Amino acid sequence: MPKKTPAQWTSKSSGLSRVDVGVDDPIPSVVFDYLASFPSKSGTEASRSVDLSAKRRKIAAEPLSPISVRKARLLFSRPFNESDKSKFAVSLEDAGRYLKFELRHGSLSMTSRPGAPQGPFSAFFLLRGDEIEQDAAHILGLTGGSIKRDSPGDIWVAAAMSMIVHDKEVTMQLSVELNWNETPSPYYALPSSKNRKLTGRIIDFAFPKSQKQDESAWSPMDFYEAAHIPPKNDKMALDIDVLGLKSKLFPYQKRTLQWLLAREGVRWSQAEARLESIPVEDQSTPIDSFRTVRDADGNAVFLSDVFQTITRDRTLYRRADRCVKGGILAEEMGLGKTLEILGLILLHTGVKLQAQQKGLDMDGLATTGATLIVTPESLRQQWISEIAQHAPSLRVKHYQGCKKMKDGDEETIIEDLCGYDVVITTYSVLSAELHFAFEPPQRSRRYERAYPRTTSPLVKISWWRLCLDEAQMIENGYSQAASVARVLPRVNAWGITGTPVKDDVKDLFGLLLFLRYEPYCSASQVWQALITNHKPLFQQIFNSISLRHTKTLVRDEILLPAQKRFVISMPFTAVEEQHYQSLFKEMADECGLTMDGSPKADDWEPEEYYDVMRIWLNRLRQTTLHPEVGMYNRRLLGYNKSRPMRTVDEVLTAMLEQSENTIRTEERAYLTSRLTLGQLYENGPRVKEALVLWEDVRKESERLVSDARAKLKDAIREYGGEDAVRKAEEGDYTRDLSDIDDDEQDELGTKGRIGEYRRRVRSALELYHKAVFFCANAYFQIKDSEELTDPDSEEFRRLKTLEDDGYKTARVLRREILGESNRKATRLMNKIARKATTQAFADIPELTTIPEKGIESSRIVDNLEVLYGELNEQADIIDVWREEVVQLLLRPLVDEDDDVETTGEELGDSAKFQDLLMVYVTTLRAAIADRQDAISGQTNELAKHETETSLRLAKAGEGPAPEKMMQMLQLRAEMKPKMAHLSMRGAISELRGLQYRLSRDTTAASREAVEAKIASDQLKAIQKQMNDQNKVTLALESEIESFKVAMNARLEYYRQLQAVSDAVLPHDGPKDDEAINKLKQTKDELRRKLSSAEAKHRYLLNLKEAGAKSNEPRMCVICQMPFVMGVLTVCGHQFCKECMSLWFKAHHNCPVCKRGLKPSNLHDIAIKPQQLQVRSEGSGDQGGLLQRQAAGNSPRRTVIYSEFNADKLAEIKNVELDGPSFTTKVDTLVRHLLWLRESDPGAKSIVFSQYRDFLHILRNAFRRFRIGHASIDDGTGISSFKADPATEVFLLHARAHSSGLNLVNASHVFLCEPLLNTALELQAIARVDRIGQQHETTVWLYLVSGTVEESIYNLSVQRRMDHMGRRRDAAKEAGTAEFLDANIEAANTLELEHAALSRLMSKDKSAGEVVDKGDLWECLFGHVGPEKGEAARDGRIQEKAVMSHLAGEAAEGRRHEGNL
Repeated sequence: MPKKTPAQWTSKSSGLSRVDVGVDDPIPSVVFDYLASFPSKSGTEASRSVDLSAKRRKIAAEPLSPISVRKARLLFSRPFNESDKSKFAVSLEDAGRYLKFELRHGSLSMTSRPGAPQGPFSAFFLLRGDEIEQDAAHILGLTGGSIKRDSPGDIWVAAAMSMIVHDKEVTMQLSVELNWNETPSPYYALPSSKNRKLTGRIIDFAFPKSQKQDESAWSPMDFYEAAHIPPKNDKMALDIDVLGLKSKLFPYQKRTLQWLLAREGVRWSQAEARLESIPVEDQSTPIDSFRTVRDADGNAVFLSDVFQTITRDRTLYRRADRCVKGGILAEEMGLGKTLEILGLILLHTGVKLQAQQKGLDMDGLATTGATLIVTPESLRQQWISEIAQHAPSLRVKHYQGCKKMKDGDEETIIEDLCGYDVVITTYSVLSAELHFAFEPPQRSRRYERAYPRTTSPLVKISWWRLCLDEAQMIENGYSQAASVARVLPRVNAWGITGTPVKDDVKDLFGLLLFLRYEPYCSASQVWQALITNHKPLFQQIFNSISLRHTKTLVRDEILLPAQKRFVISMPFTAVEEQHYQSLFKEMADECGLTMDGSPKADDWEPEEYYDVMRIWLNRLRQTTLHPEVGMYNRRLLGYNKSRPMRTVDEVLTAMLEQSENTIRTEERAYLTSRLTLGQLYENGPRVKEALVLWEDVRKESERLVSDARAKLKDAIREYGGEDAVRKAEEGDYTRDLSDIDDDEQDELGTKGRIGEYRRRVRSALELYHKAVFFCANAYFQIKDSEELTDPDSEEFRRLKTLEDDGYKTARVLRREILGESNRKATRLMNKIARKATTQAFADIPELTTIPEKGIESSRIVDNLEVLYGELNEQADIIDVWREEVVQLLLRPLVDEDDDVETTGEELGDSAKFQDLLMVYVTTLRAAIADRQDAISGQTNELAKHETETSLRLAKAGEGPAPEKMMQMLQLRAEMKPKMAHLSMRGAISELRGLQYRLSRDTTAASREAVEAKIASDQLKAIQKQMNDQNKVTLALESEIESFKVAMNARLEYYRQLQAVSDAVLPHDGPKDDEAINKLKQTKDELRRKLSSAEAKHRYLLNLKEAGAKSNEPRMCVICQMPFVMGVLTVCGHQFCKECMSLWFKAHHNCPVCKRGLKPSNLHDIAIKPQQLQVRSEGSGDQGGLLQRQAAGNSPRRTVIYSEFNADKLAEIKNVELDGPSFTTKVDTLVRHLLWLRESDPGAKSIVFSQYRDFLHILRNAFRRFRIGHASIDDGTGISSFKADPATEVFLLHARAHSSGLNLVNASHVFLCEPLLNTALELQAIARVDRIGQQHETTVWLYLVSGTVEESIYNLSVQRRMDHMGRRRDAAKEAGTAEFLDANIEAANTLELEHAALSRLMSKDKSAGEVVDKGDLWECLFGHVGPEKGEAARDGRIQEKAVMSHLAGEAAEGRRHEGNL
């Protein structure tokens, strides 16, 4: 047994007592005394009975009727040594109000609460394990001792305590009861996110769930599966008769209408053929958001896991569910949501309600039976026309917003709007109403508002019905339009949308906010809980308030015309193929892959290239449409705003220019590498080898200079004729053209062509200068070496002559290279010199005052004289500085004179010189700003900031010439005007005030009149001088700018001079054998690249020469057979690839001209047959790829797309176009549309692309071929397409908000490219494939064979087939066409419902759809097959898990081959 020790307690002067009682310690009497001081209903004598049972004494009922969740007690005994209290009892019924009880680590603490009347006190009782009841420990540990119990939902602990002394032993009992205040209504405050942690713990403790919650992942399908579908056996709905509706409703639409009516509290009475009210209890299916549990006393109560509230009566919660009048109409696109809403408007009007309330409701709002419809601007006119067509009896009003109202019209407009059946407005109008829909915040005002604040009429009317069309536009609920829509008074509210979920179910929160569905709309934490852990309840709610039919469900009830789907495959022209393959090769190189997608490097990792692959996939997709789609492609071809689109010939011309640039770049790199190799040989015994290399380079570079000069001459001749050529020859080929008017240059293109050729001449001259200088240097080294040359020999004298001539030629070339920058700098310097000679620089006039002073104006004039003195002194200093700057700028340029030798440090010296000039320029600008401040009285903050920055940098030893900068800025600060405390503008203001005050005396001889005359004279003089000073200031600023331009021109000259000097410095690097061998390898690689570029250029020239015949089949001269894949030699001869491969193995020359060839001299070409083809899924499909179907095969039905008649396909191909070719797709589309004019007269078409840029190109082509068209981006595009018979085509892009757009007057849809995200193309198809379509519809999908489009198409079809629930190899078992159509529709529906619509398009607006990184490789290389005769490509590369290992396997294979 442990030794007994007395209880320890301390008492401080503050009155705080602390008692610690161990398991065997006696309890001190201070505990009894403290507890006895509290009021108690029970006696304290031992004779009074004390209930020691487990049941706690009843506590007085709380006003909020708390629910007892769990009860428990702690009972323990301890010794008591006080002899005078042998029999004693203390009972405290509501101890929790005064004391805080906690049970931690086996110790019960009893602490007084703040403000306790008996003062502070604390006691700690160490308990044995058998004395601790676990429920009591949970209860005391849950609430943290909170005593807040006055609000609904509060959780608190009631505690009763008793202490009884008997036979020197104290028995203590603590009874605790966990109470949870009832929350009888969802309109009370619900637990916050922080409090939900506590309520969740209590629910887990007291009311654990018997069933495990659904932990499956959430997706948009959770909504679509939950949405209500009316049963088809509802016969009563079929009898609904809508008077005034001109169109007949389909059966499913009548069932929908019955549901809409029910959500508004009425139903169709079959017996009475009219509407009748639905009893309140039958209006909607109860939402089971509560479960029944038992409280601590065994009574049934209701607990909500999602609200985390408890109540005895859930009536108010169910009433809140029934208060939601309206819901979400989520019919699939094209099923007639507009017609269903019109039926609802006609059938269930608010006229009776309006008559009963006599114009105003209890909130002072005007009542009306009108329906307010909010729609996107693009659909506004469509709503108006649909109402006129289907419900002409309805009176419709277009509300344009408060900004269109006139003052005082508010009441009139309200009365006017109430008189219509339908009022239509737009989301943009709703957003603009934001500040007119809410009351401004209340704040104290000094004065009452002068004018009444405009209030939006929309919030002054209690609308009978509010409908949001395309309601997904307010999915977040917090946009401006959503905020206004939420507060609009209404009886019934409807969200109308075919795609309520854009990304995930979180998007539905905005709709609940709009519907005012309590408590979800006002307690975001409840909504988050609902969509996280309560999927069954989520499904109940949206089954109650939303409805959705899909085309698959009602296919047997609608009479939509059949839809045909064709995919037309087309080849590139030879020019487009070459351009595309060049980009594809560039893509493969940048991604570290071969042309078939295999890794080049052993350590290749796909994660490092995802971003690059995504960028290139987008570029390649744009190129298949047109070479100028996308900024990168436009820059690649040389973007010209004056030519917004290019023909195939123009593309070829641009490719030839690029090819020439590439050849020049590769040639320069190759020749430079040979020069560098010669530098490794010089200054030694191999100097003669260096001379051979340098002389070869000199000859080649001389040829380059000659060619560049000839092209420059041609460009000058094209611009200005022979006179311009003669003038250029008299001066210099690189003459400066900067004096030509800029507008004239833009008009004639001289900035581009002549400027480019001038740069070419300069580049060639730099290379030629380097070669000539090196040759002269080699002559010197050979001449100076006695081992190589005898000093007295003829060879010595010959080398001496060659050396002198070489250096002389190099100097001439250097002068020519520097000529342009020299002339520009000289011209600017001469301009400054002429101004200095003629004294044409701005002259700062001296400031003086007129001598007359008045008594009252003398103070102003005196201050002005001080200011003038300071300004005149400053002007003298500014003149001195300007003179110094002029002298610096007119220093002669080095290398102007043959007698001046360059030191190689010209650029460094020029930089110091420029620093000095910068100091003067900065100081002058600051001084001029100071002067302007003194004149105007306003500080130039920009100049002040620049000056402060320059000074701060100078103090830190940074910036130009820091010491000089600090000295000059200090001098500028000293001469800054600051003594007058007056500016010239301030003086004018004071004199004007004085003049006005004195002019009130009309007596001419009075002193005031004389003073006024003096003030007037002074005022005129000052005003004139200030105007003069302002003009001079502008002139000074212009001078400073001209100084800066001249300074920069001089610096550019010295930069170029330094670059020329550095180019001929000795090689700085190792010159051993390893360096030589490495450079030789580099030289050989550069030679290979140059040969390859020349071969490609020869092919492009061949295409240019062939013209329109470039796409015709070619004949191989070896096998005499036409070929598709061939080889073009650098000498211009063509062969099929197989024949040339065999020939080249035995003969490294051309089979025709016998010219020697290297592998780099052979250029692969592709001449594809120019015929359209149809893609289909064949029964022999292998590997998941859709194979080509020959155009001549018999038509048959396929899984996704049908075959098209071969004869009609030939008719499209044979349509003649009057004009040049605008690439494959553009030409084919134009031919197709022209063919439709003949084959389907009057038909209209939608052309859809994910790229807006491509639609701009199509517009140009349509104008060229006179095809009427409109665009979604045109303000009147939709109405024009619907009303104008001449508008044949409607252009639609993926970024347009086209949901809900009804274009049933079109019967053809052209998809310009295949899309991986089928939901995008389905949005376009749904514009025509919808209720109201009277014609058979056709979808035409275009793709270019042998490109990334083929891969994307195959992947897209495969995914839709997966949605259809069948494998591709089971396509032949598809059955009837009707069965196929049903499966396709189901697949399309699933594609739309699974898609995260807002994440389908890239955030980069110039890019297209988002492609998942797991699909990138398949999209880029899925269409690439192995070469003939090669092994099949390793399909594992498509799997991310093994892509990174393939490089290692390839390396192992290479090592194995090397060992063999």
